[in-house]
Amino acid sequence: MGRIPEKHREAVRAALDELVAGRRPELMTWVDNYGAAGAELIPQPDDIWEHRLTDFVPRDDGTAYIVLPLWTSDEAPSDLSAECELSKTGQIEIIDVHAL
Repeated sequence: MGRIPEKHREAVRAALDELVAGRRPELMTWVDNYGAAGAELIPQPDDIWEHRLTDFVPRDDGTAYIVLPLWTSDEAPSDLSAECELSKTGQIEIIDVHAL
């Protein structure tokens, strides 16, 4: 289990909200093909910050690799996860979404 430090949560939340709102269609392949009819992402709950499937891996250069479980309208959480990169400046980029 990892814990997302509080100072990064606002940036992570913004990136996840963008994903849930459909503004990152290039990352939705696994979501659209999840299960028999695809999945619908919902606003992600605060449980993601310290969930047993959350992973926060800091690097010596001030960046970090993050994995977050994703909640859907049918599963809390689902087998979907978001992989993110934290930059030295504190920006979050979701680099991949996939099923476990």
